[in-house]
Amino acid sequence: MNTHHFKVLVPGIFAATALALAVSVGAQTPPPPGPPPADKSPQATPMTGHHKDSAAGAKHHADMKAECQAMMAKKQEMQDKLQAMDGALDKLVAEMNAAKESKEVGALEKPMAAVINELVAQRKASRSMMIEMQPAMMTHMIHHMHMHGTKGAMECPMMKANAPEPKAEETTPKM
Repeated sequence: MNTHHFKVLVPGIFAATALALAVSVGAQTPPPPGPPPADKSPQATPMTGHHKDSAAGAKHHADMKAECQAMMAKKQEMQDKLQAMDGALDKLVAEMNAAKESKEVGALEKPMAAVINELVAQRKASRSMMIEMQPAMMTHMIHHMHMHGTKGAMECPMMKANAPEPKAEETTPKM
């Protein structure tokens, strides 16, 4: 046999062995326990969950609304911080631009360094805020999904506030 056959045969043997091992492992594991057999028909059992009108459902809805409001307050706080950061940067850039007019040697170095240092500090602060808020946001969206199903995240008032409005030509049916 020449080496070309080995280049094709060896990987094929490894793949077949891996597949055989995977199938045999799957065959040896017991199936997960299923739900116990129902004595009644599915139509006779009452529905549970968020569709059922109950005190627990109303409490969950109120809790979710409070969680949404808290998340929106955090988001607004973050936006306010970013706006303040923009103001500080605008001030430094104005000082730097004013220094361009100066005839002094090196007059531009200090304002430029201040702008660069501020940009670096703001980027780090912005990244830190985002990293801090991400787990809470993910948990919040998961709560919506548990409450409303797969489209649950879009039920959040924060998402509705950020959703783009449909354009006029998109809303009219085309014939």
